[in-house]
Amino acid sequence: MTNVSTMNNGYPLRSVASLSTLVPLKEGQCSQIVSTRYKANQKELSPFKGDERNEALAKWSGGGKTPYYKTPTIMKSFHKILIAAVLLAWSVPTLAQTEWKDKPVTLRVSNQPLGKVLEMVADAAGAKITLQDVSLWNINKPTSIAVKDKPLDKVLGELIGNQNVVIRYEGEGQIIVEPDQQFASDKVELNVSGQVIDKATGDPLIGATVLITDGTGKDKGARGCITDIDGKFSIRVGKKESVSISYIGYEAVSKQITKEEHSLIIELKPSIELDDVVVTGISRRNKNSFTGNYVEVKGDALRKMSPTNILKGLQFFDPSFKVIENNKTGSDPNAEPDFQIRGDQSLGTKSMNSMDLMLDNVSSRPNTPLFVLDGFIVPMSRILDLDPERVETITILKDAAATSVYGSRAANGVVVVETKVAPDGDLSVSYNGTMTVQTPDLTDYNMMDAATKLDTEWRAGLYNPASASDMNLYNRYRRNVLGGVDTYWLSKPLRTAFQHRHSASVSGGTEVFRYSLDINAAMQPGVMKESANNTKGVNFNMSYMKEKFIMRANVSLNESNSSNSPYGSFSQYTRLNPYYIPEDANGNQQKVLDNNTVSGQSTVITNPLYDATLGIKDLNNSLNMTTSLNLEYMVLRNLRITEQLSYTRGMAGTDKFLPADHTSFELEDDLTRKGSYFKSTGEMTSWSSNLGINYNLVLGKHLFSTFANWTISEDRNDYVNLSATGYPDAHMDDFIFGNKMETNMSNIGSENISRSIGLIGQFSYSYDNRYSADFNLSGEASSRYAKHDLVPFWSVGGRWNAHNEKWLQGYLSNLVLRASYGITGEQNFSPADAIEYYSFAGTMRPYQSFPVLGALLSGLNNAELGWAKTHNTSLSLDFGFWKNRINTTFNYYNNITKELLTNYDLAPSTGFSSMVMNAGELQNRGFDASLNIIAMQNLRKEFFWTINANANHNRNRILKLSDYLKKVNEEQMKSPGAPLPQYREGESTTTLYVVRSLGVDPVTGKEVYLKRDGTKTFVWDANDKVAVGETTPTVSGTLSSSINWKDLSCTLGFTYKYGGIVYNQTLADKIENQNVAYNLDNRAGQGRWERPGDVTSYVGFSPTGANTPASTRFIMNDNEVRLATMSVGYRFTGEDFKALSKASIDVLSLNFTTNDIARLSRIRMERGLDYPFARSYTLSMSIMFR
Repeated sequence: MTNVSTMNNGYPLRSVASLSTLVPLKEGQCSQIVSTRYKANQKELSPFKGDERNEALAKWSGGGKTPYYKTPTIMKSFHKILIAAVLLAWSVPTLAQTEWKDKPVTLRVSNQPLGKVLEMVADAAGAKITLQDVSLWNINKPTSIAVKDKPLDKVLGELIGNQNVVIRYEGEGQIIVEPDQQFASDKVELNVSGQVIDKATGDPLIGATVLITDGTGKDKGARGCITDIDGKFSIRVGKKESVSISYIGYEAVSKQITKEEHSLIIELKPSIELDDVVVTGISRRNKNSFTGNYVEVKGDALRKMSPTNILKGLQFFDPSFKVIENNKTGSDPNAEPDFQIRGDQSLGTKSMNSMDLMLDNVSSRPNTPLFVLDGFIVPMSRILDLDPERVETITILKDAAATSVYGSRAANGVVVVETKVAPDGDLSVSYNGTMTVQTPDLTDYNMMDAATKLDTEWRAGLYNPASASDMNLYNRYRRNVLGGVDTYWLSKPLRTAFQHRHSASVSGGTEVFRYSLDINAAMQPGVMKESANNTKGVNFNMSYMKEKFIMRANVSLNESNSSNSPYGSFSQYTRLNPYYIPEDANGNQQKVLDNNTVSGQSTVITNPLYDATLGIKDLNNSLNMTTSLNLEYMVLRNLRITEQLSYTRGMAGTDKFLPADHTSFELEDDLTRKGSYFKSTGEMTSWSSNLGINYNLVLGKHLFSTFANWTISEDRNDYVNLSATGYPDAHMDDFIFGNKMETNMSNIGSENISRSIGLIGQFSYSYDNRYSADFNLSGEASSRYAKHDLVPFWSVGGRWNAHNEKWLQGYLSNLVLRASYGITGEQNFSPADAIEYYSFAGTMRPYQSFPVLGALLSGLNNAELGWAKTHNTSLSLDFGFWKNRINTTFNYYNNITKELLTNYDLAPSTGFSSMVMNAGELQNRGFDASLNIIAMQNLRKEFFWTINANANHNRNRILKLSDYLKKVNEEQMKSPGAPLPQYREGESTTTLYVVRSLGVDPVTGKEVYLKRDGTKTFVWDANDKVAVGETTPTVSGTLSSSINWKDLSCTLGFTYKYGGIVYNQTLADKIENQNVAYNLDNRAGQGRWERPGDVTSYVGFSPTGANTPASTRFIMNDNEVRLATMSVGYRFTGEDFKALSKASIDVLSLNFTTNDIARLSRIRMERGLDYPFARSYTLSMSIMFR
């Protein structure tokens, strides 16, 4: 028998001719069995010798293991004759087979599934290929080849690669790929064979793809086979794994395998569902013809990067998606995150309270993307509270061709979240749990210790040796220092937080009916003591599929309870001197630490630790219930009608109680004014209906696709904020006990009803999978405006799959060019800006002119107000080579937002200072690029090493501005403090304007400034402020690498930014401007000017702070590299570990992830001013029971 092995990437692939090749015999020599192997493209003949020869001949002669030489003489002669005859009879067809397996093949193909390419190669050689009891890796992966007159065997060997299979060539033109028994796995597998047919006609479907999945919906499958000319397949599948069968133009079918199947009949129904789709929320689009710019990420990949906040992990896959770091709130579990896609589309930002977040008050977050969950627009809070284990995929839509279907709310981009559907098969139970340890990250705090602080005060001349009072004060502090007092205040309100999240899932069903029930709970305490965010939820999913009708239903209930730390703002602890003793002689917290007079004035220093003992109440809670129903009916093979219904109801409330003994009331003498209570409560309801129709038509190489949708929705929300004072007793911790209601603007309420109706139309055309065009048109009318006319939004896009051109096929794995232009909108404003709006704010007391309660006009409305519109231009290039192992994407965009909503000055006679108008223009221009490399892969050893890098550059420019904002700029320019946002025509929204500094004058110790005309001066003047740079980095992005070897996986993720600047607030506030009565940064005692001739970086000491105005002296380059995430995971199976099998565990997956590990930056600036940042270490466990 002849064995032929082809080397691929250094590993053998066995190729076997069906029978032996006859070798001429020399006189007196027995025939030899010849083994032919290809090693490094060199043929080597290895004849069998000795016992191998005898056993082989004995086996063929029917003698079992009887040695050849022991056979009697007559029998020997008979055997020789018999063997010679058999070999002679077999030699002719075998030689023919050997010849046709080396038949030259000429073929060029780009970006076709591996299974399809194998068929095309066999067809080019006039043969048919069968995959027998084998599953090939990447059977559905896009593959490209370009060969000319290359032997068939070598072509197949290079395509299949180093997988554990044998290729046999039988008969005339029959290729069989089967498992290589030399590398047989110990894993228990079931033989499954069957036929795939058209349900309507019964005809076999040739080339249908059969993929192996894990049956849970997590793994879409990477291994599989294809059906042969009779629609038959044969494959080996692990127990309780599933097979997913798909074919172009048919609805995919999934079936769980629990026993061996030898005559399985899979019937596929014709379908308009596209084979490989992009989920845009409202509709599904073919990936190969979609002209929009999008990024799709699997939930499993996100959980590896950020297991507790999947949105944070998106930055590793899309460079234009930014997680805006808030230097005040740090890692506060109750703080709302902020996200951004491709820069600011609106001017200014506003803070949000928990009520805004729950009620989706988009006017408070003008640059936040739109969030879509399972086809429905939802508040960001729904995504934040979503159990990460339920996420299947997240798709980011970025340009007009992708987002225009959302019209009026798509200017900031769209984030589409798809949750898992009920899997197929028998009842299955799974559990997922995470344990996270968070530790405070104080590496950027550099506070003085007790001895250093006291010595710095002495060197600064704050204690006069001739003054008895000064020396008594100094000696009191010194006794504490000598007695070992060195209070590290930063650690007092902090702790190591242990967070845990649990979710359990039960699912099952049949091909007709499927269901799943998910229960989850998360306890997330923060690193500041007594801060926490706890959530729990339940979700039920079901689907019913019968003939042409599909129904899916979902009900979810989520509750969140959070508490803010009673220890107050973390910044309080950075100011306290380390020589203070927190406790008194009895071990109780002191209320007042000191009445410090070091600075020359009396400064009362209170103890924030005392407040935490009083019973402060600072709570937030919310409850949301959502139900949705999706109906689908296939009228014709290519015509489908869908209806989506959704209803949501939510409630939220906050309570904040400060007892009378709280240190904030220390200077209040009126007992009826001590103690305060703030309370807010609100609720929201919303419903929406989407009625859609989808029609596809295939005419030869032409594909026409149309989609129409009619949307109607209503949103209602109302809330009220109440505040009162006068709670003399700590036990009076309910709002009703207050002595007096506050009459300021904090007591306000709101009630809003918003209705909208929209029409959406899409038309797509594709020719021969090469040229595609999309046209989208949507119109929307909203009750938020005075005019209820339909406002149009539209987009056009084109796509060229150049790699499918005949003259380019095979040379490149992928080459796609896309271009789009369109108009999207935004409605991030208060309804009061457009509609006459009355408020009860301030009416907790009668009018001043007469004792009557009533409503007041809150502002002058603008009946002509309309949507701001963003004109979006996008150009994209996708490029891939080396068999798709290197892929790059480059996207250029130019977004111009016109008719921007800005405030406009009004005459004093109107009674209002300004009104909102469509008067501004803002441009965002830049690019984002990504590079994905499969650096190493060995399919036989299941080893993969991938490298991913991405980058984003964005610059915005204000093209037009209102007079009102110009006036605001004038006021902000006068500020001597940290640079405030400046909006100037022709400049960026992130440009810093400060007075230029030449440093500290060695003679006088004063700072030298540079005026606009370039002359020097000691006088700081706001009129000398000039643009000095951008806070937005020139380029930012991520770099990640992942290694997978069988069941082991390792991932590293870095983030970087380069080219921006930052105003170092710590240098100003904790070195020069800090009152010496409080603690200082260690650098405050170094490099200070003391006497003429000193060349220093900082001015001399001032007891009450230097009041140094902002200048370029504190501007620094904001370049940074951060090791953001690292994870290691392993997958244990019950077949490999008997202990798991005994516990009825099929699969146990463990994953360890740590985030925010280290930062490399020249900037030393305090981070997390009100709440510190934290490092997290997370252990995740996933269990699938038998």
